[in-house]
Amino acid sequence: MKEESTRDVFETQCWLYDVVTDPYQVFAEALSAAGMDFLRRFIKKILHYAEANEVYCQKSPCDVLFYLRIIRSLIKAANHLKEIKKGPITVSEEDVFNKKYYRSHYLSSNELEDFPRFLSVKEFCNPYKVFRKFFKYQHADEWVHDLEEIVDSALSKNNGELGLEMITIYSHLVKLTEAAHLINVREVNHVGGILKNRFIENC
Repeated sequence: MKEESTRDVFETQCWLYDVVTDPYQVFAEALSAAGMDFLRRFIKKILHYAEANEVYCQKSPCDVLFYLRIIRSLIKAANHLKEIKKGPITVSEEDVFNKKYYRSHYLSSNELEDFPRFLSVKEFCNPYKVFRKFFKYQHADEWVHDLEEIVDSALSKNNGELGLEMITIYSHLVKLTEAAHLINVREVNHVGGILKNRFIENC
């Protein structure tokens, strides 16, 4: 009898070509495929073009859909973790500029690009707070629907007709990305079974 395949609850198969069932590994794989700073800029541009009277053409539609799917997986993984009150690592307000709490492990990482710009100090110390606020604004399915509508609008000439609170949506999406980045830096020690290079602790 053929075994039932693992359910793709975080919808990673469509961009990673693999089913990831651990939400923390979703963060790790997503931020390996597209860094936090890139996603911040991508979200800003897509929201702009969704409202502008022009079509987004800075990247191919295939690339846009690829990053849409990554953000969708981040949303679904965050939804799975939204009831967690705080992580296992205690970060005080005095540690806000301590790079070991926000700097990624990649050799190409940049201290300025890795630093969260939208989170409050309390959210920096406990990024799980961001998830609760994110899903208090609206449910995961509504977030995914709005995100898909925004991308559709950015890639078409039917712009400025969504009636969404774009500034609020932008703030929430960027904060979600930054929170996922911090949790990935602090709590995830491997990406798909490959240990992270912790070179920056000695920098």
